[in-house]
Amino acid sequence: MTIESFKSLRWTDYFLYTILDPRELYRMVKQKDPDPFVLSFTIPVAYSIFAILTMSLTGKESNFFYHKMSYGWILIFIYTLSKIIIYSSLIDITAQFFGYRGNIKEIITLYNFSLFPELFFLPVVYTFVTIDFAPSFFYILFSIVFLIWQVMILTQSFSEMHSIDFNKSLFILILPVVLIGLIFFMIAVLLIILAVGFIA
Repeated sequence: MTIESFKSLRWTDYFLYTILDPRELYRMVKQKDPDPFVLSFTIPVAYSIFAILTMSLTGKESNFFYHKMSYGWILIFIYTLSKIIIYSSLIDITAQFFGYRGNIKEIITLYNFSLFPELFFLPVVYTFVTIDFAPSFFYILFSIVFLIWQVMILTQSFSEMHSIDFNKSLFILILPVVLIGLIFFMIAVLLIILAVGFIA
């Protein structure tokens, strides 16, 4: 992104369309005016910081808070970045398996922007912590709400990317998660069987 593009404030449209129109978000990503790839990584950085702060709100604070804000932030950022790259790669592979073009760079960009609503999670939780009104309950509730919002953004933008309907887009996005879940489930079952056999 050039200095001229930054000054034009065109980049703010990416955040606006993430919330208002995920399909238009992809059209902007495709046009690359300005190129959003590097810009999109500001969201995982902010997300990692906000995640640490949000988790800290639900527990009793101590001097360990400063360690969480430094080492904890780095750990969450590395985990988030790894999740983005691995999951985006799996989505790309799945899309190509069904005959659609691959574009890992665009998928990573869309995944990054889909995390944007998560930044609103902190002020929502903070509100309920401040008034001391069932903060743990609303933490769980809004975790689910914001996850669904993220999935909706990613599904709609991915649907626009490949010109497919919403349901097929959702299927392609969920399939890698289901397969990974089954693999881990089978591994867990095998480990339990081995452990029982060893004990017996």
